[in-house]
Order: sequence, then C-alpha cells, then structure tokens
Amino acid sequence: VLGVGAGHVREEFEAVGADFEGRGAVLDETLDALRAALGPEEYPEHLGERFAFKDLGQRPRPARDRVPVWVGGSSPAAVRRAALKGDGWLPQGGPRDVLARRIGRIRRLREEAGTAAPFVFGAIAEPLYVGTPGWEVGRRTLSGAPEELAASLREYGAMGVGQVQVRFRSRSRTELIDQMAVFGSEVAPLLQSSCGPL
Repeated sequence: VLGVGAGHVREEFEAVGADFEGRGAVLDETLDALRAALGPEEYPEHLGERFAFKDLGQRPRPARDRVPVWVGGSSPAAVRRAALKGDGWLPQGGPRDVLARRIGRIRRLREEAGTAAPFVFGAIAEPLYVGTPGWEVGRRTLSGAPEELAASLREYGAMGVGQVQVRFRSRSRTELIDQMAVFGSEVAPLLQSSCGPL
C-alpha cells in the first residue's frame, strides 16, 4: 500500500521553498503519473503538465497490476481525491459522526464517477487506555474493560471501516508497552470476525 497526502502545514512548504497553494494539483498529477508508472504496462506513458514520460521501460515491474494507493487527510479536497483517485482513505481522526458523513461522501462520489473498484476506509481511533486509569487520560479517550473497548472499536466496522489505527494513552515507555501488550492479548482477539480482523 502506498500512502499519500498533500500536507497541511504551510511552514513545512515554506522551509523547502515549495508552493503550498498548488500542493493539491501537484498531488493529483503525481497520482496519475504513479498510476501509469506502477501499472501493468512495461512501457508506461504519462503526458502531464508537471511530469511527462513515454517509451520508458521499467523493471522489475510491481508484483501487482495495481499498487493500492491510500489517500490521507480529512479536508474536502482530500476526501474528493481519495474517492476519485485512491483505493483507500485514511482520515486524520476526528469525531465518529464526522467520519460517517465523510464515508458517505466518498461512496457518493465514487458512485457518481462510476467507480466500482474495491476501496478500503480507514480510521484513527480515539486514544485508548485498557482498564481503569488512575490518572486523567484526557478528552475523547476510550477506557474500560477489554470487552467495552472491543465493542466500541467494532462500531467502526459497522460504518464500513476496514482498517483502524489504534494509539494509547500512557505516561511512560513502560506504560505504553504494557498498554500495547494488554490490547494485543485481551482486546484484539475480541475484534476477530468471520471475515478476519477488523
């Protein structure tokens, strides 16, 4: 899977002398050029405004006819780009109701464009703390018993999400490792379904 994103921090673009305002158009054409270069043709062709190539052989060829491209970001432009040019979408996080609306928008855009290719919706879950924390873990943190956390994370699957990134609240490296371990042993097994892991 190839992950792409236009970027959103103006200062990063200024630091390298790149055009912040034109970043979306650059990424759109880059995706078209990558589709050609990483597609099934040994001699791909792309004639665009910024990139142009033809009669250019490339070996070894990718193992797949289509390298899956996931578009990151939650802006309207990123959502449109994911729907029309991507094979998957990974938002930057945010409330679940907003995620559900954006998933609906991507589905509508793909339907209007006549795109029936498989598509994966990703999500970044709220920060997790397995168990009852003895300290203030911050807003939007999901905490509780493994069964409660698994039930909450399965709600993403009900929205159509096929891949969830998890992150943990902790105060030290040891606590982080412990949280990851207990999640792996007590929560993750509860996320299994007949279709495989969420």
